[in-house]
Amino acid sequence: MLATLPIRSLLLIIAISLPVLAQVNAVWVIRDYEIVGGELHEYVGTKTYQVNSEEEVRALVEVVKRQSKPARWVYDKERGWVALQRRGYRMKVEEAVALYQQAVRENKTQFIVPVVIIEPSPSVVDWANHGVLALIGEGVSNFWGSSRSRVRNIYTGAAKLNGAWIPKDTVFSFNQAVGPIDEEHGFLESLVIVGDATEKGVGGGICQVSTTTFRAAFFSGLPIIERHPHSYQLHYYRPLGLDATIYQPWRDLKFKNDTPGDILILTQIKGSRLYVRFFGTPDRQVEWSGPTLKDRKPALAPREIVDETLEPGSRKQVDWAAQGVTATIIRHVRYNDGRELNDVFTSTYRPWGDVYLVGPKPPPAPEIDPLVPLPPVINNGEADEGNETPTTTAVKKP
Repeated sequence: MLATLPIRSLLLIIAISLPVLAQVNAVWVIRDYEIVGGELHEYVGTKTYQVNSEEEVRALVEVVKRQSKPARWVYDKERGWVALQRRGYRMKVEEAVALYQQAVRENKTQFIVPVVIIEPSPSVVDWANHGVLALIGEGVSNFWGSSRSRVRNIYTGAAKLNGAWIPKDTVFSFNQAVGPIDEEHGFLESLVIVGDATEKGVGGGICQVSTTTFRAAFFSGLPIIERHPHSYQLHYYRPLGLDATIYQPWRDLKFKNDTPGDILILTQIKGSRLYVRFFGTPDRQVEWSGPTLKDRKPALAPREIVDETLEPGSRKQVDWAAQGVTATIIRHVRYNDGRELNDVFTSTYRPWGDVYLVGPKPPPAPEIDPLVPLPPVINNGEADEGNETPTTTAVKKP
């Protein structure tokens, strides 16, 4: 019967019996957000894939997918501090096939790939909604020369502080943010300042974190509610007068977030430098001067502390001599609404001497029994008292 049909009819029957192959562009629209210059921005990108069948559309499920990544602040040399994130995506397979079929029927050249959006947590949109829009203050300190245990405690304290959130109109407590400072919570034994003495204690080095946090609050222009300087100067905390010691539960570092939005605290360690950064809503500028020094007193004599972990006879300097002095720093805060405020921070430091860790004394040499003197050698029936060297004498048989 087919032989009797015209050629055009045969071609039509063949075309109807074969699966439809039509090239269509599947367009994946990628929308994401970032914070730049204190403002939230949306950017849109696209990826296009050519598909010729339903099978090729289904295969896109392995391509149109992306894991979400939480928001983070990064420094860009050209744009400054930028908050970035990455939305996650997953293709809706059956809806994509239906859209492809519709595009073929309607002779369209493309269709938008339907996707499920997976929002990151946290997201830059969340930050923007809470006023976390820009860097408002940064504290920096250097812990070069610290012992291994002190460095470990600095890392532990910085990690516990990282990501802390300060809602607006609330008072921040360093002790509450960091939590208990003990071995159970990851801190090691190191040197700590207790009153007028430097001695072994758990958590030595945590004041490097509290000091750097105080500096971030200071340069953010936040009201300082509670702050205590150290008993004496420490070379880790230059410049003088910008340190803050804590001693749970009696001494804390507290300040208030009186900015228009919340504050996010982020920490970073690069080499021997610790950074504590506050991100929030900028509404003030800070200027400062000092330190002005007075009431100088000479340093004390050096002293030694026995450290059983050191080799016998070894000696390591852990504190450096410093004169007693009173340091004054003035901070001037100028708000965007025209208000101005002057703060005076006075710190009195006692004189201090060099401090050395020394290994235990070497054990005493073992006692040796004195030599037992030999009896005198008989020579011709007389003692040879003048000869102290033992000798042998032949005895002649009768």
